[in-house]
Amino acid sequence: MSAISQISHFFNLWQFDDDQKSLRSKMVRGGFGVGCIKVLSCVISLLLGIILARYLGAEKYGIYAYAFAISSTLTVFAEAGLPTLLLREVAALETQEKWGKLRGLFLRALQLNLATSFCIVCIATIYFWFYNRNMQFDLQCKTLILAILLLPLSTMIKLFSSVLSGLQHVVLATGISELIRPGIVLLLIGGLFFLYPSVRQPHYAMAVQLLSQAAILSLFTVLLIRLLPRYIFAVKSCYDTRYWFTTSFSFALMSGAGILNSQADILLLGFFRTPNEVGLYRVAMQGAGLVAFGLQAANTIVAPQFSRLYAQSDLERLQRLVSVSAKVILLSAVPLALAFIFAGEYILRLLFGKEYISGHIPLAILSAGQLINAAMGSVGFLLTMTGHEKVVVKTFIGTAIFNLAANAALVPAFGIVGAAIATAIVTTVWNIILYKLVQKRLGINSTAFAGNWKIWK
Repeated sequence: MSAISQISHFFNLWQFDDDQKSLRSKMVRGGFGVGCIKVLSCVISLLLGIILARYLGAEKYGIYAYAFAISSTLTVFAEAGLPTLLLREVAALETQEKWGKLRGLFLRALQLNLATSFCIVCIATIYFWFYNRNMQFDLQCKTLILAILLLPLSTMIKLFSSVLSGLQHVVLATGISELIRPGIVLLLIGGLFFLYPSVRQPHYAMAVQLLSQAAILSLFTVLLIRLLPRYIFAVKSCYDTRYWFTTSFSFALMSGAGILNSQADILLLGFFRTPNEVGLYRVAMQGAGLVAFGLQAANTIVAPQFSRLYAQSDLERLQRLVSVSAKVILLSAVPLALAFIFAGEYILRLLFGKEYISGHIPLAILSAGQLINAAMGSVGFLLTMTGHEKVVVKTFIGTAIFNLAANAALVPAFGIVGAAIATAIVTTVWNIILYKLVQKRLGINSTAFAGNWKIWK
């Protein structure tokens, strides 16, 4: 058996078959597989963050984090909303066996993805040419250039991963993106930094990210060719370009607003404050992000099921699914949130070193915000997977503007504490707004407090 086949077989052990009798059986198997991957991914990300923070120091780690935030922001705009569109439409088209339209959707998405990535990289190249015409690149500039080169690879990986997830290969797609890729980065960076102290620089760490993305894109390409339904290769492409582009534009606005909501604090810290503060805050963000790992795991596995159940007008089972996932999300979030709120200083000293203990207050604030985020359930995905993406877009745009304004007001004066306060407030506000919209549009209570606390009725 080839290496590709072995990888596919391992992850597909946790996939669910069409002949399984109940949604419960599907969710248990798929949820357990994705949950395990998410837990391992969080552990790997934490270990990678510890290695980078300890070996680079707060200032150089801040340079790396700022460049990575810029790359992540531009990547979302280059994606143009296509991953979310594919996640929803591929699931529906496969269920309806519309193979020609499925083929056409994939080709159009690929074309648009390549075009947007190329344009953004060209714009960035022109900017660097005029910004640094003497070609004397400093450490920050080198790191940022490599981060920009990540963009086309990252967008293609996200696109292919969404196609596989829509085809019900959720565990496989998640495992490659969130387990194998960061695992490669961890091993390479850990080995290089340990064996060769001279390469403990942020641009070398970013170069490792670039190599790992290239390897993962190659793996995704091979798997996609093997796992796409054979019918797609035998039919003529059918296109609904106007509908796809209109819908993807809505998703792009939503994703763009979402990335601004998640990266505004880092971007404005990098603009107004020092790289050292960016490094401290990045460590706090990583810790607080662990609080919501259950939400991320749940969204990955239940998003296609939201679309299927809503298309079948089975709101009773949809409410049950939403309630179950929300309870699991909250139960996984509470212990970590309490640990970071009440013992954050000790945890930061133990894991990252004394240099980072001043980040304990932002860690506590961000953890409280993420706990509220977990308690509200999968509000964003619930709306987008049921055709209500436009209201989500409006909410995200409004909160993104509010987020930028709040961070711009608080970061210059209060630094990392101001960034944490602004981010926690914005997280709470947009969750409450989306929760109200879910109730109004779907008649569903998305929170963990809906119904009783029995996981399965």
